[in-house]
Amino acid sequence: MAKESGLNVRLYVSGYDLSGDANSLGAVGYSNELYEVTTLDSSATARLLGKVDGTLTVNGFFDNASGKIHAVLSGNSGKIPTADVNVLVPLSSAAGDPCYGLVAKEAEYNTDRSDTGPVTVYSSFASNGFGPEFGEMMTAHDDTHASAGSGTVVDSGAASSNGGTGFLQVFSLASGSVVTKIQECATSGGSYTDLVTFSTVAAAAAPTSERLVMTGTVQQYLKVTTTGTFSNAAIAVGFARS
Repeated sequence: MAKESGLNVRLYVSGYDLSGDANSLGAVGYSNELYEVTTLDSSATARLLGKVDGTLTVNGFFDNASGKIHAVLSGNSGKIPTADVNVLVPLSSAAGDPCYGLVAKEAEYNTDRSDTGPVTVYSSFASNGFGPEFGEMMTAHDDTHASAGSGTVVDSGAASSNGGTGFLQVFSLASGSVVTKIQECATSGGSYTDLVTFSTVAAAAAPTSERLVMTGTVQQYLKVTTTGTFSNAAIAVGFARS
């Protein structure tokens, strides 16, 4: 990949695409606490890596329609959601491009009327229980599978041995039930086997999202596959190698 402009980025939160309301993202990353362990015989400060943390901040324009930024981030209940949310940020537009995944608590939600007129919103997220992860998209932003099938093959350059994490966002499902999988293969033209199998999603359950961890070897070539009897599953999938 070459340098990126930051245009055509997406923000997915727990099965909702908030990209049309958000206008900027900040602090998309992670940090390590550092524990000082300097001893008497040391000539400089010595540190150990500690807990991993991650954050994400969102600026956007107020929209109170169903499934839009105010309804999702405010919870439409007088207080912000208390449950964990799954956040997925594709940093470019093609399968194989980088993405950022975060399991988080929403820390704040604020609205403001600026002197230029628009009502704007601001929200921030902090990781909860899991460190944030940079990976690669298995879909081109989001893909719609009209029925069971496979997506674009992603060449990760090499196999890896330490497992990884799959991220799924299901935005809508017209009918039936869908099972989304990430499959792997050692060669691009070989036989693919299941790597990550997400939970079955019925039409009534969408929008929804899931994060799954797997261990062991991950082959070089990956792709998304959907199975089941369904119509028009709109999904986004990312995978981060550990």
